[in-house]
Amino acid sequence: MKRLALAVLLSLAATSPALAQSVPIGTPPVAGRPTANLVLDAMMATARAAATNPAAAQAASLNTSAAIERYRAGDFAGARAAAIQAMIEASRVPPTSIPVLRSTIPQTSYLQTQPFPIAGGSVGAVDAQAFVAQARGAVAACESHDSANTAAAQQQLSAAQRDEQAGNYVATATAARTAVDLCAAAQRAINQQP
Repeated sequence: MKRLALAVLLSLAATSPALAQSVPIGTPPVAGRPTANLVLDAMMATARAAATNPAAAQAASLNTSAAIERYRAGDFAGARAAAIQAMIEASRVPPTSIPVLRSTIPQTSYLQTQPFPIAGGSVGAVDAQAFVAQARGAVAACESHDSANTAAAQQQLSAAQRDEQAGNYVATATAARTAVDLCAAAQRAINQQP
């Protein structure tokens, strides 16, 4: 039955000029053995691909012909590998082009959106607040360890807070970093405690 179906498919493919280019050349092996059945399946997959995807069928035809030749030569492992590759090639999806989507929204819109509001007012203000918070933590570490730099760190923290209130964010970051640097030893001591 399988051999008859294959013969019909191959004869139909041979009569059509476009399909005849991708039909494998060679006499199919006698069905019954696993490798022979695999080669027959590869031939049928190639014939089916000839109707839907000629490029895939052409690549599959080469592998199917190689599988037939290897089977005839007694190289069953090579025949199986070529038949499997033929089926893979035959089942490849034909390439499709993805259409470019056009926007349905008019280019001139009366709806105007504002940027998302930042809780602190601006990015610079948020950064300055973060630097001041870090400086407060550093001064607290200095105070808890009775550091000699506590007074200088508190002065830098006060300067950072004044600069933040005035909107001078660069000076805020500088003063806050100085306070953190003065209390770095105290912070390391806290971090090393178990």
